[in-house]
Amino acid sequence: MSDRLNVLVVMADEQSWNTLGCTGNPAARTPNLDALAGESTVFDACYTPFPLCCPSRTSLWTGLMPRHHGVLGNWRSIEPRLRSAGIAQAFATAGYHTHYNGKWHVPGTTPGQMGWADSSAIPAVLRGQDRGRYIEDYRTWAAARGYTFDPDHIENLTTEDLATLREEPYATAAVPLDSFLETWQCDTFLEAMARRPADKPWLAVCSMNAPHFPMLVPSPYDTLIDRDRVRLPESWSTGTATKPREVRESHFARDFENLSEQEWIEVTSHYLGLCALVDTQFGRIRQYLEDAGEWDRTVVVFTSDHGDLMGAHRLMEKGHWLHYEEDLRVPLIVRHPDGRQSRNANFVSMCDIAPTLGELAGVPWHESHDGRSFAAMVGNDVAAPIREYVTAETMLHDGKPGGSGDPFHARDWQYPRDSLNLSVRTAGHRYIFRSHDEAELYDLTADPWEQRNLAATAEGSSTAVLLAGLLADEVADVLPDAAALVRKAVPADTSASKG
Repeated sequence: MSDRLNVLVVMADEQSWNTLGCTGNPAARTPNLDALAGESTVFDACYTPFPLCCPSRTSLWTGLMPRHHGVLGNWRSIEPRLRSAGIAQAFATAGYHTHYNGKWHVPGTTPGQMGWADSSAIPAVLRGQDRGRYIEDYRTWAAARGYTFDPDHIENLTTEDLATLREEPYATAAVPLDSFLETWQCDTFLEAMARRPADKPWLAVCSMNAPHFPMLVPSPYDTLIDRDRVRLPESWSTGTATKPREVRESHFARDFENLSEQEWIEVTSHYLGLCALVDTQFGRIRQYLEDAGEWDRTVVVFTSDHGDLMGAHRLMEKGHWLHYEEDLRVPLIVRHPDGRQSRNANFVSMCDIAPTLGELAGVPWHESHDGRSFAAMVGNDVAAPIREYVTAETMLHDGKPGGSGDPFHARDWQYPRDSLNLSVRTAGHRYIFRSHDEAELYDLTADPWEQRNLAATAEGSSTAVLLAGLLADEVADVLPDAAALVRKAVPADTSASKG
């Protein structure tokens, strides 16, 4: 048995920071993750660089910002030079057994190409798109148990499920818990752990599909959440009234504009029910490692690729247009076997996780990346911050948020054909640049729910200039024309305030 540390990453999909008991949600039912938090470092300011599955996950495993890795939308292919790159390659080279389980969503490559020696529950690629929940092994397994999914639907939906979801954006799943995807997926992960080599340390990932839409929840998780404890975001009452046109007119607003307050509570309760389902699977994994004597030899990480608006500004889901706190801020809990516990409010990015894993495990990683290791902050309340701010960047090619495996690289971005949204989050403010709409600036001390846009006001002028400059500098290496647009976006009557 090796004396080197193992590394476990359990990842949710579309789970916001504020969905756990340990992050203050009074309705959350997450006892296993709350227990993990009690013996770990909880990072309260971890942000995704792109609030969408494929770009965020590519940033996680490569340590690169989206403009550098090329996945500028769901199913936009990774840069060819990166198809066999990433942190898993470094662990494999260092003698680790590597295993990847579940949702992949790194277009243009595979877990095997990127250094994962073993894999399980990997989704199928349909028409150039790897489809998260569409896992052929699971569908075959479920069919043998008598469950038939609609053959034309990318999700695992029965005819009964489809009928129910046409009435409401939430439903109780027709497939019971013991046959539900997350239960099966965790089973396959534990089976893979049982076949790992006994003489090697390991890097293992269990990448869940929940709590991603649709809000189809197996019993008893559909009713687990106490509706009286659910609190809708403060910005729910304001809605999209203060938001730019592209947000007000987006399907994230239109699809849910007729929901009543009680229906919003029901959607949120189903979402939190799926978060509880993820928590249960994490508890199963922990129990397995404890029984195997591996828990206290393992660095454990829990995180998510991005969040979900879930009622903030009466919006739902995630995507290119939604650079708001609930979408960008994700949970991050890191447990080191030495048992150090702390709470950390320093900024970290999804790009920082890979180099941190390497440092914690003593695995050298020599590839160029944008990430910065925060290993010194694990268990250390007074460690110096690694970032003064975090940024996010989203692009649309010709108005389209995704493709079918076709590439769209930042160097090919053209205005006005393509759109670019950028944001920066500092300790006190968020500034959002929109190439095809108005900018936004929020004072997060006075307005934590991002309801009063100060971008075009005298009050916000100097801050808008400063933060626009930070964003322009950030992307100028690949997007010089866009950087010039960012600087010009600040109203002319505020430019004088820069000095």
